[in-house]
Formats: sequence, C-alpha cells, structure tokens
Amino acid sequence: MTRRQLIGRAVGCVLAAAAIGAIAWFFGMDAPHAIGLGAVIFALGGLLSMLGDQADVTWPQAVPAPRPGARRDVVQLGWSLGARGGRVSPEAVRRLRGLAARVLERRGVDLDDPRSEPAVAGLLGEDAAAMLRKGGAAAPRPAEVAAVLARLEALAADASPSPGAGPPG
Repeated sequence: MTRRQLIGRAVGCVLAAAAIGAIAWFFGMDAPHAIGLGAVIFALGGLLSMLGDQADVTWPQAVPAPRPGARRDVVQLGWSLGARGGRVSPEAVRRLRGLAARVLERRGVDLDDPRSEPAVAGLLGEDAAAMLRKGGAAAPRPAEVAAVLARLEALAADASPSPGAGPPG
C-alpha cells in the first residue's frame, strides 16, 4: 500500500467516524458516548480497510499430472488421430515416435541415430521409417499410423519374453 492510499484511508475513516458521532449526538446521544462511538467506528474502519490489502492465504489448486492411459489421455489421443484433411496431427506422430523409440530400444536400435536408419527401415519398413524420421514434412493418414502400430505391436510381442521363461542369460 502506498503512503497516499494510507493517508486517504485514514482521512476517510476520520470523516466517517466524525460524521457518525455527530449524527448520534444530534439524535440525542450524550457527547462522551458519541465520541466513543466515533472512536469505535474509526478503529473498525481502519481495521476493515487494512483487510483488503492482505495477501491471499489460500492454497493454490494443484493441477493433477496427466497419467498415461487415463481417460483424458485417451480422449486427447483420439482427437489427435482425426485431424483436418484426413491426416493425423503432429501430436499423434510425436506419440507414435515415442512408442516406436521404446519398442526399437528393446531391440537395441536407436531411432534417433542416423547410423541405425537401415535397421529401423528393416524392422518397420521404408515408409514407416520415413514417417518416424524427425522433420518429416507430410502428416500421415490414419491407415498409415495403424499399419505402423500393428508392426510395432508385432515387434513388441516378438521382443517380450514368454511367460514362465527365466531371465535372458
């Protein structure tokens, strides 16, 4: 609060206290009680005027962290697959890229390494490798995304150990 605001509020409280005390005296209250009423009004006005400048003491509402597979996540993914012009959105391609990177990492292939482009193309196919390459210009169609997802699912199933099998040695 600035000094000017503080002086303005104090003057306002003094004027309000004097006016209420004078009105009470005018309507028959004795002078000491009218002065006391004015003092109480001044104190109350001062306290109430200071309450408006107090800092907000409420706790901020925490935004829940998005969980993979939660309802909102699935809805956002669904909307990203149906973008304008029959093409999927860049968000869907980013998520597909992340999934492909995790699946290929299990096989020891780095999706971002330019030296492993032949291995990526061999595992996913040329079209899928071109789609997943960073900086790909054209957005894919949903059928192309579905084909890549099917290929990634097959690769993930081949790479996962069979139930009951021991750890790889």
